[in-house]
Amino acid sequence: MSVNNFNNGTNSKKRILDSARKEILEKGIIGMRVQDVAKGADTSITLIYRYFVDRNGVLARVLGDMYDDFRLSFQTKVEAWLAVNDSLSLEDFARLMPNPAEETKHARDFRLQVLATALENPELHERIKDITTSTYRWMRDTIEANRHKLPAEERGFDARFMTIIMFNLMFVYYDLVEEDKISADDYRAMLVNQIRNSA
Repeated sequence: MSVNNFNNGTNSKKRILDSARKEILEKGIIGMRVQDVAKGADTSITLIYRYFVDRNGVLARVLGDMYDDFRLSFQTKVEAWLAVNDSLSLEDFARLMPNPAEETKHARDFRLQVLATALENPELHERIKDITTSTYRWMRDTIEANRHKLPAEERGFDARFMTIIMFNLMFVYYDLVEEDKISADDYRAMLVNQIRNSA
């Protein structure tokens, strides 16, 4: 394959992925149609299928990328904050964790849609599994790498508790129940109390 053909192929793939992302953002996962992606990318459905096999292949790539973007954004924010702080408290750790009162409903809804789509899309399921495993390892390693910044009396907590909270609280029901909404501060205080009790 010549350099020009390679560049054209790379450029075509990028246009297809950009168009698919735009369609998903505008019309949702269910509303994304391959013919609209082709039109937006100024290419053919045949070329899309050559690169991605079918609609599920396009979704696996684009939704996986979007899900990974969310992960990288979160990790970058946490790492930047930790890099400039030589001492931490459990309250600081709790402030870095996702919070139902601060995360947008749109972000929660999007993650749920991606996870639901992954149930029927084996390629996307594997990608989400890999991203989640990577995030879990990053979180575990980040906690351990920064444990020494905590006061000595606060270092004995079980890091598994934080990772379990992180991965099992998706706040799925938060938007469905209108009563007894918890504030960001109350949520963090409850979280810190549980982390301390895990020691």
